[in-house]
Amino acid sequence: MIVVAANPYSGAGPNRRRVDALLAALRELGGVTRVMWDAAERAAAFADAATMRGCQAVVAAGGDGTVSQVINELPPGVPLAVLPLGNENLLARGLGFARDPERLARAVVACRTRTIDLGRATAPGRRRLFALMLGAGFDAAVVHRFAAWRARGAAWRRVRRASYVWPILACAVEYAYARVRLMADAQVAEGVHCVIANVPGYALDLNFTPGAAADDGHLDWLVLERPGIASVLAYCWSAYRGRHLRRSDVRAGQATRLRLTAATPTPVQLDGDPWGTTPVDVEIVPRALTLISASS
Repeated sequence: MIVVAANPYSGAGPNRRRVDALLAALRELGGVTRVMWDAAERAAAFADAATMRGCQAVVAAGGDGTVSQVINELPPGVPLAVLPLGNENLLARGLGFARDPERLARAVVACRTRTIDLGRATAPGRRRLFALMLGAGFDAAVVHRFAAWRARGAAWRRVRRASYVWPILACAVEYAYARVRLMADAQVAEGVHCVIANVPGYALDLNFTPGAAADDGHLDWLVLERPGIASVLAYCWSAYRGRHLRRSDVRAGQATRLRLTAATPTPVQLDGDPWGTTPVDVEIVPRALTLISASS
């Protein structure tokens, strides 16, 4: 059985038709399928050993948030593929998963696999895996504000890039830029923004950690030192041009274990979803996720 875990509200456009096309292609290739649109149904199925014993693969049909949820619910060893339906689709793009349902169906049925690393974040009373990145500072503040807006009754709306304009403007006015301190193996860096990445790529086609790789046994980290919205814009422009790592106010490196603290509790995001505040401990989990090879 091939399980398709789908989010009908990822991104914009005719996402349900793409899921239907994937299901049709899988069945045409002889696959036995089960589609789940409901998050509670999906979590219950993944927790049921009898259901997962007969599972050949799981396809996460959605954006980066959907993929992150599935990764944290999926039993170890079950192969995962991604049908990208979101705005950024960073993991899908980084690992070569195309938006073409028929091509993805062929890869799923062929079921050739690879493994990648994941990051694991731990804070008092909570723990979560991430495939993309952890962020602390301005970007996390935007994520938290956006999530609060959706919680006030906009959760049904499809998210577009333009949906983040108001949270960005609000944070540009209000965010306080607390100092953060990153201890990365034997290195220490301080600034006002921090990114800890498992893969290259970032929102808005930026790439703050171009050397990151999901199978190298390390997490790449970046600390930006200067506060203020003018500095945020300057860092983004430098990253867009691929020159941010040349700046004297940018620190970067690799590590397997990291600890992030701040002078005052600072918002944290994991894979584009809010995840409380600092302090947080982070570590690499080598070869933690089995993926369908997108080139199958």
